[in-house]
Amino acid sequence: MTMYVITHKAFDYPLPTGYTPILVGADKNANPNHYQPDNEGENISDKNPSYCELTGLYWLWKNANDEYIGLSHYRRYFSKYPTRGRMYLATIIKGKVAPVSLKKLDEVMQTTDWILSEPEQGGEGNVKQQFENFHNANDLAITRKVISEFSPKVLSAFDQVMQQSQISFYNMFYTSKSEMDAYCEWLFKILFEVEKRTDIANYDQYQQRLYGFLSERLLNVWIKYRQVSVTYLAEYQTDELDRSYAIDRFKQKLKS
Repeated sequence: MTMYVITHKAFDYPLPTGYTPILVGADKNANPNHYQPDNEGENISDKNPSYCELTGLYWLWKNANDEYIGLSHYRRYFSKYPTRGRMYLATIIKGKVAPVSLKKLDEVMQTTDWILSEPEQGGEGNVKQQFENFHNANDLAITRKVISEFSPKVLSAFDQVMQQSQISFYNMFYTSKSEMDAYCEWLFKILFEVEKRTDIANYDQYQQRLYGFLSERLLNVWIKYRQVSVTYLAEYQTDELDRSYAIDRFKQKLKS
């Protein structure tokens, strides 16, 4: 049972037992701490500039053997709280926030299929409008077209998610390996075809992360389609652990 921590560089944040760093884009990124690289075995490490943490996810799909498995980030983790409520805020103010333990995650997994980050609103409007406000609308249209051709049974779930106002972001999760494998088989089939039909050559470095951005939405689509049980946990960022930021996020939660 492992929570894999996606990173592209060395970091020194203290990790609980069972948390393992995985270096993405390992062909080009230095690995002085000997993290698990994403370019061993079957991999897509060379796609990291446009697939982001998904090169790590692909490596897990093809090479890991954990019964339960998760993905977080070197500066973004699940807390033990379901929402950014008063208890969450209190731990930050007291300086006691820490990644949720694997013991706690495994306890939660006894009554759920997936653990995801607490849903958030990523801008004005619904999920479709939010994406189009920050990215190329045609890329989302192409994604819908690919789903309609390659996975038509999932199309209704895609349309439903696009009309929501909130989703789980960051591609963070904890689930069984069998659940993750089923998701990855679907996800990468869709994304590899979308990649063939999209041209990101003239995008800036941020927008070239297209397939990572799309997958944040597609994880929610898959969960909707599968109709599995989900438990949500509030995430936190290690570089934003101050009282004022925590209070602001708490206020945003109350407004949503």
